[in-house]
Amino acid sequence: MLFLIVSSDSKILSLFSYGQQLQLQSNIESVQNTTYTDPNGNYTLQYPQGWKIEYREPVIKFVDPVTQFTLPDHKSIITISMGNIEIDEKSFKEGFLIYYPLILQERFNHGLQIVDKILGNYTIDGHTAGSIVFINQVDNSFGVIKGLFITSVFENNKTISITYTSSEKFFDHNMKDIDSMIKSIKINTDRA
Repeated sequence: MLFLIVSSDSKILSLFSYGQQLQLQSNIESVQNTTYTDPNGNYTLQYPQGWKIEYREPVIKFVDPVTQFTLPDHKSIITISMGNIEIDEKSFKEGFLIYYPLILQERFNHGLQIVDKILGNYTIDGHTAGSIVFINQVDNSFGVIKGLFITSVFENNKTISITYTSSEKFFDHNMKDIDSMIKSIKINTDRA
């Protein structure tokens, strides 16, 4: 009679055969997540331990602080900013598909192509978010960048924006971690 027991950390497999225990090492790797808390206390999120973080205060007035996560491939970057906006949640939903692609094209301004734009494909802490997938030819050495821009508007006209950019080669490879990160975001409504 054989019994198989997997430990809680999924790294040790115990096999019992006629009262004798055999242990086998497993190749199952679990990614440990770490909690990030925005220095201004506006939000928290979970991210994989191997990512590097840099928080930057704005150098000019009227620009929001940015948190940048650099992934281990060094070609993939996520930036998150949270600030005030002059539209409410209702206006955001009505105008996202029209105005946000234009804002994004202006921000990148060199051959940006919108691949897809959807309102409601993502939510951020229960709030409807809009998402835009885009590609952009940066230069001949780096090649084509693929990106995902996600944003939402909350109570009191607060907004959070997440931009993920990577080489086309690594873009899809990181999406599972990016999706988990976005789902983990909790907005501090007392501060937001």
